[in-house]
Amino acid sequence: MAINIKNNVSKTDENHRSVEFTVSFNEMEKLFEKNLGEFRKQVSMKGFRPGQVPKQLFVSRFGDEVWRETVGNVVEHELKNEFEKIVETWKTDEKLEIAAPAEAGQLSSERGQDLVYKLNIALNKPIVVQGYKDLGISVSASVVAEEEINDIIKDVRERFAKESEVPPTDEEFYSIVGAKDEADLKSKVTDDVLRDKKYKAKLAALKDAFDRLIEKNPFPVLEEQIKYTAERSLQHHHHSHHHHDHNHEEEEITVSEEQLNEMRPEITRAIQEDRILRAIVEQEALKPTQAQVDARVEEIANSAGMDFASAKDTMRRTGQINKIRENLKIELAQNLLIGETLPEKQNEASMEKT
Repeated sequence: MAINIKNNVSKTDENHRSVEFTVSFNEMEKLFEKNLGEFRKQVSMKGFRPGQVPKQLFVSRFGDEVWRETVGNVVEHELKNEFEKIVETWKTDEKLEIAAPAEAGQLSSERGQDLVYKLNIALNKPIVVQGYKDLGISVSASVVAEEEINDIIKDVRERFAKESEVPPTDEEFYSIVGAKDEADLKSKVTDDVLRDKKYKAKLAALKDAFDRLIEKNPFPVLEEQIKYTAERSLQHHHHSHHHHDHNHEEEEITVSEEQLNEMRPEITRAIQEDRILRAIVEQEALKPTQAQVDARVEEIANSAGMDFASAKDTMRRTGQINKIRENLKIELAQNLLIGETLPEKQNEASMEKT
């Protein structure tokens, strides 16, 4: 049953809007009468056959319940759907982003009066990032000294010696740590240390880049988004600690003021970095090459002990390939800031269209 809905959009400021919906009491009465008829068919009372309870008696006993059900259906299925359509036009026409889920405001639902329902939402306006091409930031070179490698191997040897009643022989030690001999072990440790140093150097370069870009490109970070992000973080943490508990019921997590204040600086920074990167992706129309996607698939396949073709087929069917593409767009934006490039897979598989 289609109903007539009036709406009034208002702007609190450039980042906050509200929509007030009105459904006339005549419209609500029609819906109430319709639901009343359907409920009467299902209800039986002593002295009456099923579906034959007099309307006046039925209304006196169940009218309030039917009215609440009617209001709930209108709000949840009609008004919220209408609100989503309005928000979609804002996203399409004005390129606005939802900063946090809408919050319900006023609800006036007295029978015999218009139903009035208000929803408030926080929105991020699009940003244009300036000055990201001339930062002059690069990742510092990483060097691994032989003494450093020797110290690491020495520490590992000593730890195994303490844990064993009889210290392992060299051959046993190399077997335990997954190396063929001393040269192979040194090579593996060098690779691990170098990888870690490069990662930390890249993070340091990116931090420097974001420090400058955030200063050059100020934009508001909305409190609603900070709070919503904090709640999601706590929810994820809570779920990860109870995912083995089959009797545990999902519960809504709320963030305290103390928790929010503690988490605010880190969350604010994460939101700033994310918005800057996604804006750069749009401004530069960044897209990973097929070879770059394949290189990431191969990396995941190797860590999972799968062959490349099987892993790629599985990721394509599950939609993970699309997630990989989106993640690589962000990495391309990061690398643009610090003069880095993504690895590419150089073989025939890279020519295959995903």
